[in-house]
Amino acid sequence: MRTFSTASGCSAIQAVAAAAALLVMVAVSPAAQGQGASAGPPAGDPARGKAVVQSGGCLDCHRIGDRGSHAGPDLTELGSRRTPDRLRQALVDPDEEVLPENRYVRLVAKDGTVVTGRLLNQDAMSVQLITTKDELKSYLRASLREFAIVQKGLMPSVRGKLTDQQVADVVAYLSTLKAS
Repeated sequence: MRTFSTASGCSAIQAVAAAAALLVMVAVSPAAQGQGASAGPPAGDPARGKAVVQSGGCLDCHRIGDRGSHAGPDLTELGSRRTPDRLRQALVDPDEEVLPENRYVRLVAKDGTVVTGRLLNQDAMSVQLITTKDELKSYLRASLREFAIVQKGLMPSVRGKLTDQQVADVVAYLSTLKAS
């Protein structure tokens, strides 16, 4: 096999190999994959995330351990059930995935009273729900004028309310909430 030398004295095969190695290094670098310092979500701090959850009104609907309301989903072991990407998505676009057990219902009693809450149980005779004020309510179907499942969740999006760093902090905190 005939080899050719470059001006630096290495063969053409060595030069091609070196160029290929350089291309591989560039292609797998975090910056080339959009994972540099300016791309992707920032790293989160669980302690700051816990402070945001506790001061941001999250516990007005959600429960963690023995603190908070029963109106929304219990977050106590959420880190065991959701990946960080799904947690982030649930914060910025909560209506994208609302599990059936977290759907809200709107009831209108025959007297015109309107009640909204998270559906706990229903059968042919009655409907049980928990209101946003953490009140357990039960209604006979015969006493209802309307019964409808609310198509969207009641959780507001944090988009525009929290910074990207705060969202990352909350995700980091929620990811630590795992079964013991």
